[in-house]
Amino acid sequence: MILIADLGATNARFCVTEDGKTYFCESIYKINDFDSLEELCSNYISDNNLDKLDKGIIGVAAPILGDKVVFVNADLEFSISELKSKIFSGGLLVVNDLELQAYAVLNLQHSDLTYIGKETCSEGPKILVAPGTGLGLAGLAGNQVVSTEAGHINISDKILRPDLKKIIDRFILDNKRVPTYEDLLSGKGITYFYSTLSGDLDSKLTSERILSERSDPHCLSTINLLNYLLASYLRYMALVWGANGGVLLSGSIVNSLLLEEDFTEFRKTFEDSETMKDFMQSVPLAIVRVEDIGFAGGLELSKKLL
Repeated sequence: MILIADLGATNARFCVTEDGKTYFCESIYKINDFDSLEELCSNYISDNNLDKLDKGIIGVAAPILGDKVVFVNADLEFSISELKSKIFSGGLLVVNDLELQAYAVLNLQHSDLTYIGKETCSEGPKILVAPGTGLGLAGLAGNQVVSTEAGHINISDKILRPDLKKIIDRFILDNKRVPTYEDLLSGKGITYFYSTLSGDLDSKLTSERILSERSDPHCLSTINLLNYLLASYLRYMALVWGANGGVLLSGSIVNSLLLEEDFTEFRKTFEDSETMKDFMQSVPLAIVRVEDIGFAGGLELSKKLL
């Protein structure tokens, strides 16, 4: 048996595979309910009576720079070698969480995707982008998956669009630094947009509520502006990666933020390049509809431990 764990900054999702094709024993835990990753994994194994399990594939919301892994948006760190010796003596793979999810792209079917415009993906380079507690991006070239920290690129404080500049100026005033794309294209970014646009700086609305209340003019303004910023970010990333194979979006935020009624304007913003218009028009853009995409990616990676 091989444990598959998709660990974001908020939720920890677990399952087990025996054949690299199917999984079972799905469980979700809150990261902040545990003091260590060892405790979290041990709790899952105990809850599901998996005492014989000794192999693991773990995707983490953190860069993998060496043996010590420190989460970016959660108070959690661990040693890969210690975790392997204590729990996963049969084998352990630790990767960035978007890298884990991107392995699922290797086996996507046409029915797994909702296209925004051009309805086909090619064999060229691709990127997978997932706004959540943070903003993840992984690239694919052939069968090679590359993790990135592209969410931490700064947004220019000289953006000309007035309503977006208002958000950025407030962020700089509040935080004494220029925002990154992750600061704004994330759960915390949604509430920041809404409070600034509405003037209600003490708003208690959750990001989920804001995205669902399109009848509220401030919620709708937040949604439209977030879609503009996300489409612009995807344009930049597609150009950097040469992602003519496809730009893919995943996660619950995208599924609530970007509805079919938004597709035409979103695609227009995505293609808005004065010098590379033809290239941008050729790039497929789609939403991945696979549930538990981290598990699907983990199944692909598990073949290395079978």
